[in-house]
Amino acid sequence: MNWLRIENIDQSGYQNQLISLVRPQEISCIDAVPIINGTQKNSKPIILHTDGSTADAALFFTAYGRIMPVLDSSFLFRQEDVNHVSKLAGNAVFLPTSVSGKSEAVDMFLERFSCGQRKQTVEHYIMELEQAAFKMPQIPDQLKIRILRGSARQLLPLFPLQKTYERQEVLLNPDAQDPFETLRWLRSILTKEICFYAKRGLRYVSKANTNAEGFDHIQIGGVFTVPRFRNQGYALHTVAALCRCIIDKEHKNPSLFVRSGNETAIKLYKSLGFEIKDTTKTVYLD
Repeated sequence: MNWLRIENIDQSGYQNQLISLVRPQEISCIDAVPIINGTQKNSKPIILHTDGSTADAALFFTAYGRIMPVLDSSFLFRQEDVNHVSKLAGNAVFLPTSVSGKSEAVDMFLERFSCGQRKQTVEHYIMELEQAAFKMPQIPDQLKIRILRGSARQLLPLFPLQKTYERQEVLLNPDAQDPFETLRWLRSILTKEICFYAKRGLRYVSKANTNAEGFDHIQIGGVFTVPRFRNQGYALHTVAALCRCIIDKEHKNPSLFVRSGNETAIKLYKSLGFEIKDTTKTVYLD
């Protein structure tokens, strides 16, 4: 097998090999799917390990400096692989902002490549909901909430939830949050993704949205409930409505990442029928 540098996936002739490699494990590397199918133009190369008909490893480089190693279960990095990849990728392999993917793939990559000092490591369980296992809960009358699908009209009412979600769950440095960037991202979610929210009276108390689409799965993210309304069922019914939409209208399986120590969220997702399938890791680098 040889390593190849792919600049244009549409014209490379290796698209089917990449699909065969990524599809069985796409819930751990779902961000690679739009790069493969051409719905997202990527300015960085893909480094592929192939014998011409089958691929067993690929490195995806994003414009934001992230590396996603996607490896077959039997693949092992040898020193000659490191040398060859280094020549093909150049500085991109040595100066990433982060490395993410299945835990084993991330660990194997970082053991072989010197990518800088680790700033933070975040680990998640990967959970999947197979359509036949979905358990749609009934909303009790005493909860007095409405679960609705979001659109651009809810941009300003949902902004406080998105802002707090990013500060608590996404940003490494919350003090550097840019409200205009948060607003831009929320507008994109409400126009391009699927978003559901819970409303109690006039107050928006919970939200959940999709954030990536694979061949067979759609990934859920952005799950957030206002602190004073937590542990009352708002997130449960909001996520359930989103799952129902993904299954019935998009005909795909919902998947999501959840922090390994978040037992409350894990219990919630399991009550809907989600199962833990694997672990994923993101290592932020200095």
